[in-house]
Amino acid sequence: MLAVSALVEGRDRVEVAALFKVSVRAVDNWWAKWQASGRGALLSRARGRRVGEHQVLSEAEQAAVRQAVLDHIPCDLGLSGQLWTRGQIGELIFKLYRVRFTEPGVGKYLKRWGLTF
Repeated sequence: MLAVSALVEGRDRVEVAALFKVSVRAVDNWWAKWQASGRGALLSRARGRRVGEHQVLSEAEQAAVRQAVLDHIPCDLGLSGQLWTRGQIGELIFKLYRVRFTEPGVGKYLKRWGLTF
């Protein structure tokens, strides 16, 4: 917004780019956005997906897996071992819903569920 203010005050595009250590193209883009939509077009917005958007497992499926992990040990559910790992939880998810997850993918669900080892 400061760059656009400098342009409004009459400064040259090249001068503004040098002042803010950006390319002239960036200054031109900001100026075009400001002219087309005003101040709102230059405000920062949240980036990336919203929490919960595009999740493979539904909320009900997530709740079922979470509860299974809390209430049972792997061997109770036909898996090997006595302790839950991300790999074991991934196998449980595959067994229940036929969806494969990487270990980091399982870790993201665990973090979301408040479960860490």
